[in-house]
Amino acid sequence: MSEFKEKAYLLLSGGQDSFVCLAWALQRFGEVEAVSILYNQRHAKELEYAAKIAKHFGIKHTMYNIGDFFSAISDSSLLTSGNHFEQHQQAKNLPASFVPNRNGLFLTIISNHAFRNDEAHIHIVAGVCETDYSGYPDCRHQYIKAKEAELSLGLERAVTIHTPLMWKTKSQTFQMAADALKLKELIEMTLSCYNGVEDLHEWGRGCTECPACKIRMRGYEEYKKLAL
Repeated sequence: MSEFKEKAYLLLSGGQDSFVCLAWALQRFGEVEAVSILYNQRHAKELEYAAKIAKHFGIKHTMYNIGDFFSAISDSSLLTSGNHFEQHQQAKNLPASFVPNRNGLFLTIISNHAFRNDEAHIHIVAGVCETDYSGYPDCRHQYIKAKEAELSLGLERAVTIHTPLMWKTKSQTFQMAADALKLKELIEMTLSCYNGVEDLHEWGRGCTECPACKIRMRGYEEYKKLAL
């Protein structure tokens, strides 16, 4: 029986975390709808995976294209040909892949989408995580709770942002997929690689070299050890 009768709106990137969040949401909500954002990232292959995932699970999927909005006002190696391992140009404590306020805009877009559907209580599910991540400030619990309050005030109705992975390691994320009997689909049907490399490995698809692949590889190795 679903924990929530309402519909959940999931930010679906096509990567590991949003896939596991989808499996989590399908077990807890009466209905799940996915929203993806195309923002002129260096590769859009991940969104092809998002579409395939939505089709596989038989859920409605909407894609919004915001064009060059971020690249016009932001610097990030996810938007240009920069090195993912370098420091960010405007924030030396953050990686070059940081896109300022990306999650903030994504959450605004998906909440507007739900508002247009006249949801009395807007439930958003996002795969942000503060445990095994690249240090992005808009992935942190404190930021998400502040954004939740902002959206509720701005739309004048209840908005809840569910973050099932917030305190999970990548190893635990693999375990969540295994518990949901979706580990094979997670490995084969998702793409988290910053370089958009689709080569399939034991731990999933990727280049093995970018920060996202290294975190994923390490998490899978830890998962295997714990699963023994």
